[in-house]
Amino acid sequence: MSEGICEMAEGLRKGCRMESLLLMAESTYTAWAVVIGLSVFWHYRIENEVSKPYLDEFFHIQQAELYLQGRFTEWHPKITTPPGLYLVSLLYLGFLSVTRIINYVHVADLRRTNLWAAGLIPFHIWFVVNKIVTSYDGFRADDRALPLMWSLAELNHAVLNICLFPPLFFFYGLYYTDVWSALSVLTTIQFYQRKWRKLLVAAGIASLFFRQTNIFWVAIYLGASEVIRKLKRGRSGVEYPSVATVMDVVAGSWQHSCVYDPLISQASFEDYLKFALSLVAASVTGLFRILPYLKSYLAILTAFGFFVLWNEGVVLGDKENHIASIHLAQMLYIWPYFMFFSFPLLYSYILNAFIPQKYIPSPLRTGSTRHRLPRLIVAAPIMGVMLLIIRFNTVIHPFTLADNRHYTFYVFRLLLRHPSIKYLVVPIYFICAWATITALGGLPNVQTPAQTTKPQQRTQIRRGLQHRLPPPAYWSVVDRGHHVSTAVIWLVATALSLITAPLVEPRYLIVPWLIWRLHMPSPWPTGEEASAKRRKKIRSFRARCKAIFYQRHDHRLWLETIWFLFVNWAVGYVFLYWGFEWPQEKGKVQRFMW
Repeated sequence: MSEGICEMAEGLRKGCRMESLLLMAESTYTAWAVVIGLSVFWHYRIENEVSKPYLDEFFHIQQAELYLQGRFTEWHPKITTPPGLYLVSLLYLGFLSVTRIINYVHVADLRRTNLWAAGLIPFHIWFVVNKIVTSYDGFRADDRALPLMWSLAELNHAVLNICLFPPLFFFYGLYYTDVWSALSVLTTIQFYQRKWRKLLVAAGIASLFFRQTNIFWVAIYLGASEVIRKLKRGRSGVEYPSVATVMDVVAGSWQHSCVYDPLISQASFEDYLKFALSLVAASVTGLFRILPYLKSYLAILTAFGFFVLWNEGVVLGDKENHIASIHLAQMLYIWPYFMFFSFPLLYSYILNAFIPQKYIPSPLRTGSTRHRLPRLIVAAPIMGVMLLIIRFNTVIHPFTLADNRHYTFYVFRLLLRHPSIKYLVVPIYFICAWATITALGGLPNVQTPAQTTKPQQRTQIRRGLQHRLPPPAYWSVVDRGHHVSTAVIWLVATALSLITAPLVEPRYLIVPWLIWRLHMPSPWPTGEEASAKRRKKIRSFRARCKAIFYQRHDHRLWLETIWFLFVNWAVGYVFLYWGFEWPQEKGKVQRFMW
């Protein structure tokens, strides 16, 4: 009997896995087709207008030609990143039998290397996002009582938008390392989620072949996430008192080897400090329990350490212009960057912060004071630190103000136009940072008790929430989103990957944005209520439009799509058709790019 039950369970497990794969293929097909279609079109337009290597492509293509000729020991002195892109090109061109050991390869053949990555990225994003949104937080597969349920259409739509992220999409058509670097990190995260340890180590080390700073994502970020996953999450009223002080948190974490990790939507600034202290205490007392699970990440760190010793540094070439230094201002510049690209996802938080609830459309109300700006006693010291960073640690790399082909040139010219401007933008940095981090907590589901179906359910909602939310405002049925640990670990990995780089480039923020965007929760109804609402038949054309664009679909996804398409069109058009010449290089077209 027991053997029969085991066989039945195994059959169900395999069936569910096959069903999941089929669901993935069906739901990702549209996003994949759109991404491939737009990427091929972008590649075709570049080939027509920019058939010769442009900017850093000169170095990358020359190095790829050396590899295609079998000259693996020669290295271009201007290339700082490892040879992963050239190895992929070698395998790709060899597989298609396009080239042999020859002295020249067409630029288009090498640029198509990134088209292959563009075709793979949607599937990897689908796997990662699906794993995140079907779990309680981003990295706990066992907590499924409160899923971040998106509809299949919303999941597919989110995958499409992430693939259209402008700094990433732009390099689908050029021979740069950024696309394959992002794909390698996504692959490693996918193996982490599936707990495939050996493949994780292999993918993590392979990721370092594309960009050295990936070490902070495949080893530090995932390693810290593994620690959080293995340590027990403390419960209020059990391991910790209902109103826990800092000493209560440290004592509870030390005694029970658990972490204080509240939801972002319920956390104050003090809770982030409590989490950090809790993590240290729990990690010390639970060290021997979590250490076996860190072997994979220690192996990746060890491999990277051997590389640094062998290379006598992190960068491979052009070391005099890429000297590692502390550049804390990088952690200020990222917040307007995130706000610029993701304001369709963040604008609702800005509305709730500055506009009274009664003037905000009901679906955009949070119904919670947690989505208001931090208190002055918290905001003032943080902005004070920002001012000190600007005063004492603003690093302007010579390349930044010497090359007017990059958009950062014009941003810094604006910031440096008057000595006071760089200080006056501190409130902008602060508000953008607050909105970006708060967004990981999600917009709570909002509805009045009268909208529920059962009288006893309405009573439970009233009893459970009226002590937190002011009646008669819209009452949150459930708090969901990610925990403080998700934001803190992401912040630490982002800081480590940026603050050692003196040069400010939008490309450096592709992976930090991807990780953040992958964890953006849906704000719309979940569970049976959402399913019933989506099953309701729609008859009129107007009602269908409202359902598609707003009621049954997160409207922010449509805004994000429109914004990304517009930015990609604008940047692409300027790159292709708004060329200019430098006086010292007559007859040579210069182009604007990220």
